[in-house]
Amino acid sequence: MMAVWYAPDWIVNPMRATLTLFLEWTGSYGIAIILLTLALRVLMLPLTVYQNRAAKRIQEVQPLIKQIQEKYRDQPEKLNMEMMELYRKYKINPFSGCLPLLIQMPFLYAMFIVLMNYDPVATAQISPAFGWIPSLNEPDPYFVLPALTVVTMFVQMYLSTTSSDPSQRTMVWVMPLLFGWITFRMPAGVVLYWVVSNLIGLIQQAIYPGFPRLAGAPGVKGDAKGR
Repeated sequence: MMAVWYAPDWIVNPMRATLTLFLEWTGSYGIAIILLTLALRVLMLPLTVYQNRAAKRIQEVQPLIKQIQEKYRDQPEKLNMEMMELYRKYKINPFSGCLPLLIQMPFLYAMFIVLMNYDPVATAQISPAFGWIPSLNEPDPYFVLPALTVVTMFVQMYLSTTSSDPSQRTMVWVMPLLFGWITFRMPAGVVLYWVVSNLIGLIQQAIYPGFPRLAGAPGVKGDAKGR
């Protein structure tokens, strides 16, 4: 099965058991999902720190990267050579952010599988209702959580993007809207996890390495250095 391939039982089963434990402790399906999201983010914290450190190092050499790109814009081979030399000199692995993400994917997919198939009534005789949502096993009838998905993703991408590349600026708008559309018909419990995870990610990034746009990083439109 696809679920087994991407999220094996040794990941899915403990996650489901932990959700059940939180559900029995709190008596609320929504709070149990929030606590499980927090637990997963804590588990992934070492990878997140590694990823943020890599992002911070790349952020620090952005002015040099921009100089090289401008100097060798018409010489692609020379540009690649100079970029590789820059990465070697400052001990930066341009692919360092990919490995943590790949490691996290089975856990994230396992969370998705657990929430898509979890029934709090059958498991612990607890209502799936939470706040304004009659059932977290059904889509949010008022579309609040999909809207929060769009907002949290947009804020994080907007504050993190410094490139003046039009295609990257377009993605800042397109990606949040795409995910908002995807979550439109998803069970609200899955979307609640995604929104909480985004908020935690915003807090973590604000602490370290910080948001390049707020720091006035080079390449940000309206930044003080470019005036």
